[in-house]
Amino acid sequence: MSSTSRGHRAQLDDLEKSLEQALELVRATPRDGLTAVDWLETAAKLGGFFSEARDASADVRQSLLGGARSALLLYLRGHVAETVPPHALEGVSGIREWARRIRELRAIGWDIDCLGSGSSAPYRLDDAQLAKEVAQSQQVIDSIKGSKPKEKIIEYLLHLCPWPAAPKQLEQVAGVPTWRQEIRDLVDEGWLILSHEDDPMLAPGFYRLAKLED
Repeated sequence: MSSTSRGHRAQLDDLEKSLEQALELVRATPRDGLTAVDWLETAAKLGGFFSEARDASADVRQSLLGGARSALLLYLRGHVAETVPPHALEGVSGIREWARRIRELRAIGWDIDCLGSGSSAPYRLDDAQLAKEVAQSQQVIDSIKGSKPKEKIIEYLLHLCPWPAAPKQLEQVAGVPTWRQEIRDLVDEGWLILSHEDDPMLAPGFYRLAKLED
């Protein structure tokens, strides 16, 4: 088993433990004679378990594809023109501040509508991709976040897909001269990233994310 697989196993074990503890607490809560004070104490403990579960879920997301914004973009691009409930977006992102990440995606140019008002209003991504001139702009490069080169590369490719990424821009995004090795690592992890060796339509040194799922 690889170190990455062991890491995912530990993260999922933490997630399972938190959810099991929450379930045990609910099962232990009396159905008869429950008072408001008793329920508040139970709810407070549940909040702790849910917070732990969210953190564990975010750890899995971080190790698989990086930041919450990348996760939201990948999920929405997989559900173009569909209404997506806010609880799904919170679950995908693994953070409470997921709405801020949606606003950041809009600022980049993604056409994401909020269909209504209030905390239960769903969202919808209306266009499957950015316009080419927007996707390949310096604005997108400047917007890229992430603590690791690999995370920044995958977010950039997610914004660009299906357009190709130039080597100069990839090095700028990654911030390291070893960005080609980072791409090879992503390919090894299952991301379908094509080079000119895979796609004769690509110029040498260019890369393209061929699919939106890893």
